[in-house]
Amino acid sequence: MSNPVLLIVDPNPARLTALLRRCEEQGGVTVLGATTPGEAYVLIELHLPRRVAVAAEFAESIEFDALADILTMIDAGVVIYGQMRVPASGYPVMSSPEQMLSRLFGGLQPARAAPIRAADPVPPTDAAAGLILLGASTGGITALEAVLAGFRADCPPTMIVQHIRPGFAEGLIRRLDQLLAPQVVAAQDNMPLRRGVVYLAAAPDRHLGVTLRGGPRARLSATPPVSGHRPSVDVLFSDGAAIADRLDIRAALLTGMGADGAQGLCALRRAGAHTIAQDRATSVVWGMPRVAVELGGAVDVLPLTRIGQTLLTREPARLRRLS
Repeated sequence: MSNPVLLIVDPNPARLTALLRRCEEQGGVTVLGATTPGEAYVLIELHLPRRVAVAAEFAESIEFDALADILTMIDAGVVIYGQMRVPASGYPVMSSPEQMLSRLFGGLQPARAAPIRAADPVPPTDAAAGLILLGASTGGITALEAVLAGFRADCPPTMIVQHIRPGFAEGLIRRLDQLLAPQVVAAQDNMPLRRGVVYLAAAPDRHLGVTLRGGPRARLSATPPVSGHRPSVDVLFSDGAAIADRLDIRAALLTGMGADGAQGLCALRRAGAHTIAQDRATSVVWGMPRVAVELGGAVDVLPLTRIGQTLLTREPARLRRLS
């Protein structure tokens, strides 16, 4: 059994602290708090809360609209507390923190996670001539859903490294598997890569890579962190660069803090792969893709809405040398 996660977003630090203390007294629930949209984004990405309580002051702000889109994506229940100056759209409003706590703790019970779909029953299709590689961090869950939404059930094999808190990759796999046409599985060492399957790095102590040993296969390794992460996007992209002369590789580096994946995207472009960086306007955090752009690793810099289609329809890449 695992405790459900409750996130409270309140710009008033004193009130938030008092609420967190009262929630902790209830027991059986993991309670987190955020005072800014940035803090809330990070906690949502890391913990995928089941319920989110939002102070009325924040619910009436422009920032809440973007946050609400992410909460809808992860199917989180939202409750607003406090006095609203304008009617809330589609969310229950509790006039006081006390009413909010009563409502939330009446419906929050620990739940056993449903099993992830087993990776074995992959349709016996031929391995694709190409391979798609994706890397993401902060804001990546929503970005991945947007990119993969247009992928058909027979899409090229797709490998993903998403920075996520240990233990939460399984929930992300279940969610993507329910939403998308292709099958989504946890990548396992030496697993053949086949069309119609998306492979996500789920082991928190293993890098995900790719090899052509007997055909395209996933590779897991316990080598030290790279670019501060394990799994690291740089490892996946560097492995892809090593085989780009024998396989059509297409890669995209999505929203995220730091620089993981930037060097790997450069290596992919040098090897002739088609490389994409998410643009600044549609990134929650334009860190990883920004560094890749500055280093010259991106053939294209695209908004989120165009990345998926470009990955699927772009002609096989020709050799592109960095200047």
